Amino acid sequence: MATSSEIHEPAIAPAPAPDPAPPPMSPLRKFGAAVKKVIARSVFWAYERGSWQYDLIVAAILAFIFLSPRIWFSDRPTLQLTDIRHIQGIIEVGRANREVRYLVDPRLVGSLDQKPEDAIPVILKRHIHRPFTVKSIDAVRDRQQVILSYTVVVEE
Repeated sequence: MATSSEIHEPAIAPAPAPDPAPPPMSPLRKFGAAVKKVIARSVFWAYERGSWQYDLIVAAILAFIFLSPRIWFSDRPTLQLTDIRHIQGIIEVGRANREVRYLVDPRLVGSLDQKPEDAIPVILKRHIHRPFTVKSIDAVRDRQQVILSYTVVVEE
């Protein structure tokens, strides 16, 4: 019989050499990894309820809500019909083509001792400094039928 030759591959592959251990992390890299972990857990709200980290995040959110200035959000209050009781005057509500809609305070109308149809054009002449035509006058009333304001549509 002939001697065996090295033609066949071995049945069991030799174990690969172990990877060398990664070099130790520098203190700066450890700090960066810790900061990344804290930020990731804070953004994804991964802290347990009742932990000091959770309480700190809640306190930060509440501080942002109550301490941020309104000007950051360009927040302007909108005019409500109840506000016209506190603001005496004429308020322009909107424009469409040549039509302009105004809210007129009923105290101004009542001070002239005339019917609203006669008093409102006189009041608007003081406010509008160009020629106009009154198209409609509607009284805005509350549930007790008290007049809150007059809606006046004017064509300029």
